[in-house]
Amino acid sequence: MKFSRTRAFLLSSMALATMHAYADGPSFYALIDGGVASSKLSGGGVAAQSKSEFVTGGVVPNFVGFTLEKTLAGLTVGVKLEQGFSLNEPTGSSYYAFGNGDFLNRQKNIYIKSSSGTFVMGVQPNVAFGTVLMGDPRGGSNYGSSLAMINGNGGLGTVDNASFSYTSPSMAGFTLAGQYVPESRTDIGEIKTGSRASVTYASGDLTLGLATYTNQVISKKDLSGNILAANYKLGSFTLKGITSSQKSDTFTSALNTTGVGGSYTLNDKTSFDAGYYTAKSNTGNFKVNTTAAGAYYNLTKELKLYGQYAVLDNKGSSAASWNFAGPTIFPYSFSSGQSAKTLNLGLIFSYF
Repeated sequence: MKFSRTRAFLLSSMALATMHAYADGPSFYALIDGGVASSKLSGGGVAAQSKSEFVTGGVVPNFVGFTLEKTLAGLTVGVKLEQGFSLNEPTGSSYYAFGNGDFLNRQKNIYIKSSSGTFVMGVQPNVAFGTVLMGDPRGGSNYGSSLAMINGNGGLGTVDNASFSYTSPSMAGFTLAGQYVPESRTDIGEIKTGSRASVTYASGDLTLGLATYTNQVISKKDLSGNILAANYKLGSFTLKGITSSQKSDTFTSALNTTGVGGSYTLNDKTSFDAGYYTAKSNTGNFKVNTTAAGAYYNLTKELKLYGQYAVLDNKGSSAASWNFAGPTIFPYSFSSGQSAKTLNLGLIFSYF
């Protein structure tokens, strides 16, 4: 039940949970984030708005989960159940970063693991989303990362309902994954079918990832995208980079998002991260720049204190998402010429 010193581990559990090796029998885990955020929207010829409020999931999503598995003759069969939730009264789309309002909204699946790989069927993480988390400079923070553009505006979901996936064992450093989604209702509309694929290469301190996804959406243009990500460990530093190109009913001309930065581990208690992101599209002259940084201190191995600051500037003509957390006092979008600034302080409790 060790709490990783980097936030990348926390969020990557969403995409890699089905790969964890649990001992036979039941296993319980949880991740809970709550704190205070002070946000301000200004500029663009609009009266400034600012307020401080309690927020839930400023850095990572909230969820609790349960796994039950049994191994016999080299074959492991298991069931995973996971519920995302908000720590305050949900309003509007406040479940967005944690899963929809369904019971066991993040995972309810059965899986089979062997030396030949892992097969999962049911509600489970999107394998393409795992590549985003691997390369995002800030590990996918809900304030000031690539998620607001790639997942919010770009249309890549974090969870797939009623899907089938296969992940291969590592072969000469390469790990392959594929996922098929039959007709399934999601937060972004009714998907007729969907497919995802990813390949990850790990060698020493270097990790590279490439992912692609397509969703056929009823009465809208198909959602599609490609994601390239990398991270490289250099002593106490981990350098990270991500780039994506996505098309949707909104962005018929590709939405291109890039992010560079990384994290630094000072000691076994203190770490930092920072990232700079740009998102551009010729559709509606869309352009958003994001600069953000965070600091983290382990009070205990299960409890972490954090502070983060994010600044987003809407340099284009279209409205854009400015965070990936909810609920919030503002709409999830800000208009042309506006800037959004957020200072967020909170605690993360983890039990793995």
